Amino acid sequence: MAEPLAAAVHAVARGTDAGDVGILGGGPMGLMLAALIVAQGRNVTVADPHAERRAQAAELGARAAENLDDRHELVFEAVGRVEAWREAAAAAAPGGVVVLVGGCPAGTEVSFQTGPLHYEELEFRGSFHHSREEVDEALAALAADGALWRTLRGPAISLEELPEALRTPTSGRSKKWVVDPRR
Repeated sequence: MAEPLAAAVHAVARGTDAGDVGILGGGPMGLMLAALIVAQGRNVTVADPHAERRAQAAELGARAAENLDDRHELVFEAVGRVEAWREAAAAAAPGGVVVLVGGCPAGTEVSFQTGPLHYEELEFRGSFHHSREEVDEALAALAADGALWRTLRGPAISLEELPEALRTPTSGRSKKWVVDPRR
């Protein structure tokens, strides 16, 4: 849990201090971003098509929606698909910042309409990985508040069960498995 949360800490630092934040994607990364930003006292909307993930976002104190229909000062993309990158750009308010957290496969190309980028002065920022200090910050966040851990904790599985778990479709509640090599 600490490693992906450290990547979320890094992504939040790549953003701005905007008070109105949209997050596209209610998977583990999107929910981690939401928890960190809600803890800062900012308004957060998490958009995800799965009702279970929207419920998890609400448990963490975020507003939940199927889509980012409103435009936000700061938008995080946490899906990792070309369409989601475009949706994130469309959800940014003029002068807004879009932080691209969900990585697309190597060699993927994406195009955007030039109007919003130029005339609305949107800014795009990539976010990848974390530093040692961000791992420490993630560990402190997990120790201080168990809500995120309880919200995302999936079942305990063995190393032998891991390959099948990774092949499982990603619908329903967002979760992080606990891999116990002793099982």
